[in-house]
Amino acid sequence: MNINDINFKKYKEKAAELLSDRSKLHSLIHNSIEKVKGVIESNPKLKDFVEQLNLIIRMIKAQYSGDYKEIPWKSTVMMAGALIYFITPFDFIPDLIPGLGLTDDAAVVYWVYKNIQEDIEKFRQWEITHQSI
Repeated sequence: MNINDINFKKYKEKAAELLSDRSKLHSLIHNSIEKVKGVIESNPKLKDFVEQLNLIIRMIKAQYSGDYKEIPWKSTVMMAGALIYFITPFDFIPDLIPGLGLTDDAAVVYWVYKNIQEDIEKFRQWEITHQSI
């Protein structure tokens, strides 16, 4: 599966719009957290996928709370786009298909994760230093 097959550009456009509305952003984060809970309960084998999603959620929350301001706009849009894709049940492979439904979601999250790796490493370092305070 190629990321272009999924038309991720559409999700990035939605994300850019959503990021300017705190209420919609709050809903995105809340809905993502709720769906993540369901994923881990239904399939513990998706641990890495869930960890990547949780990190993306923490990064967006830290950025928009003002606690961490180092994430470039492009990376923020990609992360929000990945979350929008994740919570959308009828995407490239509908989430309702047992065993396959999250395959495309995992591919999108993994692709975003790899494309913003430098930002992720900086955020992780920031988290480590701020947890010890």
